[in-house]
Amino acid sequence: MGGVEGLYKDERSFWEDLRKDGDEVELKYARDLPDDTPDFILRTLISFEDDVTRFCFDGARGRVLDAGCGNGNLLIRSRRDSSGFTYVGLDFSRNMLDRAAARSKGLDGAYFYQGCVNKLPFKSEIFDRVVSSGVLTCLSSVEDARGALSEYNRVLETQGVLVVDFFNRASHFTRLRERVLGERIAPPEYTTHDEFKSDLESAGFEVLECRGFDYKPYQGYLFMSRWRHIIDPAFVQERISRIIESKVAPKVPSVNLLGYRIYVKCRKL
Repeated sequence: MGGVEGLYKDERSFWEDLRKDGDEVELKYARDLPDDTPDFILRTLISFEDDVTRFCFDGARGRVLDAGCGNGNLLIRSRRDSSGFTYVGLDFSRNMLDRAAARSKGLDGAYFYQGCVNKLPFKSEIFDRVVSSGVLTCLSSVEDARGALSEYNRVLETQGVLVVDFFNRASHFTRLRERVLGERIAPPEYTTHDEFKSDLESAGFEVLECRGFDYKPYQGYLFMSRWRHIIDPAFVQERISRIIESKVAPKVPSVNLLGYRIYVKCRKL
């Protein structure tokens, strides 16, 4: 746990100290967005999170763990369509947990705990589903990510569902960054579908389906620094990517494996 503990303290300090203000304050909190993020980008991210929530929680029942729940974005969205499950949110940041708890006031069956995904503070085989969005990619080593998958397996009942995501090392975007820009593209932040599937199977899971997101040719608005207003003022990249995400990928399964960010739904054997 040494590597996890070191990262855990650094990451927790960041989220504990984070303060945002604005009309879309909770989304800016969840993603640490710049204060001048355009409304179009915010709307695009909201649509993305709506799609992710549906993929993560569709058919959920019983007791569901959101491992790395942040400020409760997925919780709020999941309750728009269904409240037929007990929601348990876990995060290492007290600041984010307090915000999630405040947002969930008035919602039945929502509980929050502080803890680490590599050592979940729960008994074995008590959850029907585990959702872990944007978590494994933040861990400090492959061993830590595999440890989290092992913990997810431990707390799930047999035939329980896990939904988890990764950044695709084989996508056109990451290949460009690695080969042209010389960036380091390595696990656990970046992996391939086959490598991730192998880790899931080794942890005792069977992959059921995937959903890909982010098909931009290049980095897109949020990563273009001060030139973003000149390079792509009409947000063409985001518009193209959103069409592929919402119209093409759901109908053509193979397209999902080309996304920069891929969500995987699997079952505990």
